Amino acid sequence: MTVTILAIIFIIVVLVITVLGFKAVIKQGKNPEDIHKEKCSICRVQYHTSQLIERQIGDHHLYFFCGSCINSLHNELISKH
Repeated sequence: MTVTILAIIFIIVVLVITVLGFKAVIKQGKNPEDIHKEKCSICRVQYHTSQLIERQIGDHHLYFFCGSCINSLHNELISKH
């Protein structure tokens, strides 16, 4: 009898911990406003993805570049010649 009661209490505790953990994971998700925003890989300023150039390097590395950083790199390259 006591084993059954302890088993029921254990199952209830596991379920409560699972529900609380699930709620914590859901709250850490992105806001709906931030879904289409990324940071520039150079200046680290956050922009809407439509304002960024996206480049994949290798299989896993995805980089985003804003227009001002691209212009800055272009000007630096031109000034070297």
